[in-house]
Amino acid sequence: MKRIKLLCFDLDDTLWLSKPVILRAEEIFYTYLADNAPALTEQFSPESLRAHRLAFLARYPHFKHQISQWRIHSLTEALELSGYQDQSANIAKRAFDVFLAARQQISLFPYTEDVISTLSENYTLISLTNGNADLQQHSIGRYFSASYQAEDVNAAKPDAALFLKALEHSGCKPEEAIHIGDHAIDDISGAKALGFLAIQACLTPDSPEPATLADDHFRDWRELPDKIRQLSSR
Repeated sequence: MKRIKLLCFDLDDTLWLSKPVILRAEEIFYTYLADNAPALTEQFSPESLRAHRLAFLARYPHFKHQISQWRIHSLTEALELSGYQDQSANIAKRAFDVFLAARQQISLFPYTEDVISTLSENYTLISLTNGNADLQQHSIGRYFSASYQAEDVNAAKPDAALFLKALEHSGCKPEEAIHIGDHAIDDISGAKALGFLAIQACLTPDSPEPATLADDHFRDWRELPDKIRQLSSR
């Protein structure tokens, strides 16, 4: 019987390149606001709206791991400041829905779905993300037994909560799990602190050198199954 039973995957910059997705979602979000709340965009540029969102978090830090609610509530406040009064909450929710739909328009790295499909035949797959990408909106989601966001546990990686959620769902021990992700601290350090093995995804144009804590790394998805097998046979 395999020692490794569970594979956990980060999403952004592990299954797809996140920067163009976020930039496009932000553009669509702001265009929607320009069309539906012009008094807001007359007062707030994209940059100043982001600055307002960050200032809002500084005043209300309990939204730190609730990034969707953070965006909605900070936008509601900005709309109120722009004169929309009782309409603000409804406009903010509609604008957020537009943003979130655009946020899901991802392009997987080459070979990702083929590799994930193959891995799902032998391992339990669970996704763990600090963001609000919804894996179940994508065809690749069918290969995962569960998908968890930081919002679900009110804690972001490298905190243990998401990793523990995966272990609870799968019934696995940390030594039976590998976490695969791009971030040296959130993914690699977070997983290693709990006793997971960890493989670092180095797939983006600006990927740093692999973290010293990583058990292995890959630069092409086709490399990953062999890396997993090698760690499984240790």
